[in-house]
Amino acid sequence: MEPGTVVNTLADAPLELQVAIQEFWPESEWDNAANIARLESGFDAFAIADTATAVGGCGVPIGQRDGVPVSSERSVGYFQINSCNFPDWEWQRFYNARHNAGTAHQLWDNAGKRWTPWFFSARKLGLI
Repeated sequence: MEPGTVVNTLADAPLELQVAIQEFWPESEWDNAANIARLESGFDAFAIADTATAVGGCGVPIGQRDGVPVSSERSVGYFQINSCNFPDWEWQRFYNARHNAGTAHQLWDNAGKRWTPWFFSARKLGLI
């Protein structure tokens, strides 16, 4: 895949996700947000990647991926928000499209309006 290739557009995302993306991101980022969500969850609002339970908690080193150290996580929803980074929040709330996208936008904004919090997906899409 060539860097910057758009595999999906916002219109391909579930309606609730489209609405949430449009609420939080500038229009210039709508397709990128949809692509990140597609790669992270396959557009599944109830997707979960929970390696934390199996190893006894969050942040436990569990190996490497493409030479990058990986720790245990509990990533939830469309943008696979790692609830380990929000210990005071009920992780199940990340199943809500608006809450998930709003938190994803906060992470994107805190990263300097860059897609680095989704390193592997962003790299695959040529966004970093």
